[in-house]
Amino acid sequence: VKKLFGKLGLQVSRTSKTSYNHNEIITSRIGDYNMLLNKRHALPNVLKKFPYYSTNLPRLASKVKEKYTDLLLIDVGANIGDTVALNRSKTHFPIVCIEGDDFYFSILKKNITQFKNVEAFHFFLGEKNNIITGRKEIDNGTLKIVTNNDNENSTISIITLDNFLQMNPKFKSAKILKTDTDGFDLRIIRGGLDYIQKTKPVLFFEYDRTMLEGIQENGIDTLNLLENMGYETAMFYDNFGRFLLSTELANKQLISQLHYYIKDNVSSFPYYDIALFHQQDKDIANKFIEDEIAFFKKSKI
Repeated sequence: VKKLFGKLGLQVSRTSKTSYNHNEIITSRIGDYNMLLNKRHALPNVLKKFPYYSTNLPRLASKVKEKYTDLLLIDVGANIGDTVALNRSKTHFPIVCIEGDDFYFSILKKNITQFKNVEAFHFFLGEKNNIITGRKEIDNGTLKIVTNNDNENSTISIITLDNFLQMNPKFKSAKILKTDTDGFDLRIIRGGLDYIQKTKPVLFFEYDRTMLEGIQENGIDTLNLLENMGYETAMFYDNFGRFLLSTELANKQLISQLHYYIKDNVSSFPYYDIALFHQQDKDIANKFIEDEIAFFKKSKI
């Protein structure tokens, strides 16, 4: 069990149920900043064990900023604000954080007080504006919504990204959309198609086949939809931040092979992070691919 969870950056040890409080708050160094987080959060151990974890987005953002000097990033599933800390450790640009969970939002609000030009909003995003019945499950720093029928369910309000941007139009120019929402990423993307069609942001999102199938999602369908909207180049990372390969969405055979490779703990890693570029940003994609190859070529890890 220790070896299995160790692959995910999680440390397993015996502890008393009465002495181990899920909500106990500690401070940990994330990038160049001290950040509050709950004691059971996996992030400190993951960053220690896998030094490239979540470092790809800051490198990507720096490259996007070379072309779009007024860069703004929307961070959906902001959690405690770790994306803010890691990006601000490398460069500076405004960031909009969206987090739906009450507990993590309270920590996020405290953490971002040390940053300028960072705003936080308390919403769950989805494909449609509606109210769903389910429960929120927190485990080692991740949050997912479970819609099974049981007595612990409550109502959860969902809005779309397009709706959020109608309420906050100053963020419509954001050139990077990052989502990390444990399987709901593609629904959130489809809930922002008006914004995506007009702004054509670089998309950076988690692609977890098991979680997608758990909510009856077919990931390939959404990738095809984005291809029809002009998105072209995709970069695939393993879930620990190491660059795997780049391809075009038009390469259906390879996309299908990548999709069916990942499956729970049967594969070497459970999910991808995907950076997806519109054809108008082919120049950014080509240069960033070159930079990532050079970066990992020099890597000694």
